[in-house]
Amino acid sequence: MVHEAEGGSSPRRESSDLCGQAPGKGAYSVGRMSRFIFLLAVLGSSLLAVSLFVYGFIITLSSLFYAFSHFTLHIEAMKAAMAVAVELVDLFLVATVFYIIALGLYELFIAKAPLPGWLKICDLEDLKEKLLGLIVIALGVLFLGESLIWPNGTGDLLVYGVANAAVIGAISLYIRMKH
Repeated sequence: MVHEAEGGSSPRRESSDLCGQAPGKGAYSVGRMSRFIFLLAVLGSSLLAVSLFVYGFIITLSSLFYAFSHFTLHIEAMKAAMAVAVELVDLFLVATVFYIIALGLYELFIAKAPLPGWLKICDLEDLKEKLLGLIVIALGVLFLGESLIWPNGTGDLLVYGVANAAVIGAISLYIRMKH
């Protein structure tokens, strides 16, 4: 909530609007000065997200057109179609990461945003935690897509899987240590 401050006309927020923390005296002046700088980051992240969503949608339409115009019942064609679908889901997840970055930066540095409850962002740690969770999901989806099209008989899939597991493990450990 915004109220008139006593003895002046500048607005102040109640502490409940600030994730339980009372603002310091210089918080609003720093926020006003940096708002325009962070607006560039918000706009850039938003443009990246929208571009990836549109690109993914166009690729989806193109893939569907190709799949139906070259329809076959061969198992290899089915695996290739599934791999493309999984890669598209991964693309949409990456676009979602950029969208959440834009929303989070907007929420933290510019103004309150009407965010859903699961996306409550009080500080940079909250934003990092949300992003790391999405990265873990994206890595899992990426590995699934690669495993569908990986050539049979090559052991490199194990190396690729172990590398993905190491990154996911490190991210999980980081999140656990923060709690």
